Amino acid sequence: MTITSKIIEIFSSIQGEGLLIGKRQIFIRFSGCNINCVYCDTENSKTTDLGKEYSFEELNNKIQELMTPDFDSLEITGGEPLLHSKYIHDFLKKYPYKAMLETNATLPDNMKLLTDVIDIVSMDIKLPEHFNSQDEWKQIYQQELETIKVMESKNQKYYIKIVISPTTPLNIMNKLLGDLKTITSNDIEIIIQPVSPMSLWNSKENLFKISELIGTQYNVSVIPQIHKYLGVE
Repeated sequence: MTITSKIIEIFSSIQGEGLLIGKRQIFIRFSGCNINCVYCDTENSKTTDLGKEYSFEELNNKIQELMTPDFDSLEITGGEPLLHSKYIHDFLKKYPYKAMLETNATLPDNMKLLTDVIDIVSMDIKLPEHFNSQDEWKQIYQQELETIKVMESKNQKYYIKIVISPTTPLNIMNKLLGDLKTITSNDIEIIIQPVSPMSLWNSKENLFKISELIGTQYNVSVIPQIHKYLGVE
């Protein structure tokens, strides 16, 4: 029996976010997402109606077609790639590419399947402002914390990305930092990603305040979505 999974697009580009910013990657965007963020910039990836089923061999052939001398790693994204964790695990066991997983980190049991094949995880921590319902956010937030516990226990390399706005409240960031300190090591990097477009940021005051606050506890970087400045996907 041929194992397949639905993928919306596969393309080569420059990573515009996080710790691997500027690296040439082959992006694999899996279909379907288990949450509904109000700011999602890949709306078409939320549905499972779009995309094509790929076998392991078909996916590897497409990767090889896109391979360039400056290739750094696969970028496994979505949608939510953890919905496809078994497929991803078995593919990377067969074809052990260097790989980064970009995830909303709300499926801790699925993350357990991938810690032996993923080189680095870029995980979001969502904020209340990212959802229409506070109850929805609370559930998602607890799942993200559980996923961090999984990665810490497995010594999985990861960093945390937080999308913030000009009105993100400092008290929410204080709560987040307090919760993280109980489950993480001190050398975790936290990336602040100002919500796009930057025209929303008439004042950068909140950006600096949040960076300073996180800097009291963790390494912190402010990185906007550079690929949008470059005009690439």
